[in-house]
Amino acid sequence: MNYDWQFSRLLPFLKAFESGMLTTIWLFVVILLLGTITGVLIGLLLRSKFLYSIFLIPMDIIRAVPPVVLILFAYYALTYQVIGITLDVFWTCVAALSINLAAFVADLVRSASESVPRGDIEAAQVLGFSQWKTFRFITFPLILRTLAAPMLMLYIGILKATSLGSVIGVREVVYSGQVVIAANARSLETWVVVSAIYVVIVLPLSYAARKVERWARKGEPRYLSL
Repeated sequence: MNYDWQFSRLLPFLKAFESGMLTTIWLFVVILLLGTITGVLIGLLLRSKFLYSIFLIPMDIIRAVPPVVLILFAYYALTYQVIGITLDVFWTCVAALSINLAAFVADLVRSASESVPRGDIEAAQVLGFSQWKTFRFITFPLILRTLAAPMLMLYIGILKATSLGSVIGVREVVYSGQVVIAANARSLETWVVVSAIYVVIVLPLSYAARKVERWARKGEPRYLSL
């Protein structure tokens, strides 16, 4: 092994890496919020068989298309020639990945809401619970317990998918790495740093997902006294 590692040559580019990391985090947060809110709303609507039949095919198509293809499609579709305005590449990436996330979240929410035992809801109604109390103390805890772990794993996938924004020029971590390589030709050192940044960002979510998974396996939630 004769490769001469020279991480010191990356020191002048620390600001570029920092800027890329902050952009990645901000991109992820915006996608998470928009995709989750949209997905939850659609998922609740999908409990209707009529609406489910309408949304099923579009959602299947979105889930089938690779995220990078969605990003490239959005890049060429969300332009002045097509819609009358041209979106900034950051928001183009947000739009594509938010749609991707929403499609998966919607199906998870629909599945979780349908998995709530009907007997639990009927028992709450017999005891005189209002719809709000039934949702708060019966339906919501069960849905949350079912959704928590898979949602966190989905978020981890979306966080890593933000790296695909580099293909359209979003200045996130991977794009910053490419800029640094073009400036100093130290490819291996640069990708080691880029990998380390993702490890720092992703590992906390991975550990959180494991803890949530253990929590979800403990059994039924303990309801608060009414």
